[in-house]
Amino acid sequence: MSNKNVLIVGAGRLGKGFVGETFFNADWQISFLDNSPKVIDKLNEKGYYDVRVHTTDDVFMNKIEGYKAYLADDNYAVMDDFLAADLVMLPLYPEDFEESAKYLGKCFDKQFEVNPESKKTLICLTNKNHIIDQITAYYRENLASEEAKAWFDKNVVVRDSIVRRSTDADSEYSTDLVTTAVAALIIQGPVNSDFSDVKWLDVRDNVEMLKDIKVFTINGPHAATAYFGYLKGYDDITTAQTDPEVAALIKEVHDATVHAVLFEYPVTRDEIRELEYLPKAKNEMPDAIYRVAYDPIRKVGAHDRFMGVVALCEKYGIDYTGLTKALASAFAYNEPRDESAMEIQADIKDIGLTKTIAKYIGRTEDDDVVAKIVEQYQKLAIKEVV
Repeated sequence: MSNKNVLIVGAGRLGKGFVGETFFNADWQISFLDNSPKVIDKLNEKGYYDVRVHTTDDVFMNKIEGYKAYLADDNYAVMDDFLAADLVMLPLYPEDFEESAKYLGKCFDKQFEVNPESKKTLICLTNKNHIIDQITAYYRENLASEEAKAWFDKNVVVRDSIVRRSTDADSEYSTDLVTTAVAALIIQGPVNSDFSDVKWLDVRDNVEMLKDIKVFTINGPHAATAYFGYLKGYDDITTAQTDPEVAALIKEVHDATVHAVLFEYPVTRDEIRELEYLPKAKNEMPDAIYRVAYDPIRKVGAHDRFMGVVALCEKYGIDYTGLTKALASAFAYNEPRDESAMEIQADIKDIGLTKTIAKYIGRTEDDDVVAKIVEQYQKLAIKEVV
């Protein structure tokens, strides 16, 4: 076992199936922290979990064991592992970072108290861009003293990353997971930790720009596949992509996106291709539409994968019809297991379609984009929820 230690805050699908599996392969000591008793109980119940890994050449099972798993409760049993951690990985949803900062504030205070020379690197794994300053502020404001804050400013770095790996399971607490291992996690430099011995971690510059491009060019068409595929009755992305109508929408969204990105950013088509190209995994797992479509409120937001591109299309006079159809499909997505989808459906019922669309995409009710999404919505065959 390596003498290096990683604390993984968030032991859901990504935390276990990608982050945990990756550091296990590098022989690091792994500690998980999560606020869900069920997630932690499942990890500790058997003392191991299984990940089916799809690489470009092979498919194999990896049994992840030897980790420690802690509940984020008032006992702070994780404290010693936090202090020993060479690296803190944060595979969290955007809305969960503030809560994690409130909890870890005591850990940072203790680190400053017992070892003020120590440094920390926090790596955030989330598809939402331009939030690292806010996340950093969450952690800083939960420190107890101005001295601790000064130490934090000097010795702790919070870095963004670009996730290019699909990981899935039946639930966040499942101990049977499946993942693809074909492309590296791109991490914003510089960092305070040495993880050069860990495969699939690639430190680069300009990650904020690259992340915009990745979210637009990869996640946009991917989400369009999920929402339109759901309405057509499919359960997984791979099968949905074979439908000619779905394939046509994917192409329309992707072409408009690449066109817009080339106008907006100082990149070439080859550089975009390198970023968005993910080698095909052997016996590629069927990525669940439920996972890809999850949380439509975030995905239809003003600066996210659809509306961010729409704004660029407006700026440069590019046709964005495909994007309005993708957005309409997201507003029609009525998966009962998805609280975000149900919130949108409740608003459509209570305040009407136009007001709902305007509310979530950040435009006024008389905006042209709102009108075009309404028009596309009215053409859709809405999937009946049984």
